[in-house]
Amino acid sequence: MNVLVIAPHPDDESIGCGGTICLHADRGDRVAAVFLTSGEKGLTDLSQEDARRIRERESEDAAAILGIASVTFLRRPDKHLEQDTLHAAEALKPILQREKPEVIYLTHERDFHPDHRACVSIVQAALRASGIATPALLSYEVLTPLTEYDRAEDITPVMRRKLKAVCAHRSQVRQFRYDRALLAMNRFRGVVAGVGRYAEVFRFANGCMSGIPLDCRADPGWHRLYAAIQEIIKVVPAESSFILVDDGCLEAPALIAPRRYLPFLEKEGRYWGKPPDDATAIRELERLRNAGASFIVFIWSTFWWLEYYGGLHRYLRAQFPCIRQDERIVVFDLRTRSRT
Repeated sequence: MNVLVIAPHPDDESIGCGGTICLHADRGDRVAAVFLTSGEKGLTDLSQEDARRIRERESEDAAAILGIASVTFLRRPDKHLEQDTLHAAEALKPILQREKPEVIYLTHERDFHPDHRACVSIVQAALRASGIATPALLSYEVLTPLTEYDRAEDITPVMRRKLKAVCAHRSQVRQFRYDRALLAMNRFRGVVAGVGRYAEVFRFANGCMSGIPLDCRADPGWHRLYAAIQEIIKVVPAESSFILVDDGCLEAPALIAPRRYLPFLEKEGRYWGKPPDDATAIRELERLRNAGASFIVFIWSTFWWLEYYGGLHRYLRAQFPCIRQDERIVVFDLRTRSRT
């Protein structure tokens, strides 16, 4: 996966999504970062050229810690991005065309810093001009916490690396203890979202979650479901149909489009409840497979099926290859039968 992180200033990337960057890098994703400005107004006791040089060097140090593969400085005017939207978008366009990101992380449009707010319109304008496939846009929080969020990422395993990257922005941490602030914020997010000890949260900036009720997105269980959806997207090809065993929980078919999912049990495209026995489950599995379903996916909340419906589980293991099994999903490939 190609990931692009867009930061109005050096240190925004580490504060807002440093943990998530680490997770992407550790999974083998290519992560590139673009700094719209070099934050030259953030060191008032130095000339702008000296301040720019220091902050860019700190950004490169932080990037090495986080696992960012490529860093680009656009050097647009610090604290004046709102007046520089068109030029900044034009400078960003070739980077989008080069990186072809599948997901972009950027600051959110309700942050109190005007450069952070301007980032959204700059990215959207650059995307329109670039002609690339529209990536997912995920807004992160830096100076103003998000009042609502769509996704929470457990960053507990990489929290120390995130703190180290933030502290690599030495000139800024000397002025304001961002490390202490984000430690408290990420701890709060982890507890409330229920995903881990520390978490980062994000809001979709392109409206793809508008059909999902806010009370649903506020439920900690939603974030586990969202993580499972991301795993499904990695395994199931874009044009495929698959059987989803989720007890009728999925409320966001747009998130897996163009893939088409079939609930299990299914009647006229709707969830029809649990099978009464193994024989019914196997019969319905074969009916949907013959109708074009290429995979069957169990999410974590239905792993109990694999014990309760032991006959179905044994049938799947004997007949079809299991291509993914982790703490979020179990996936069997229904396209070819296993050789025995």
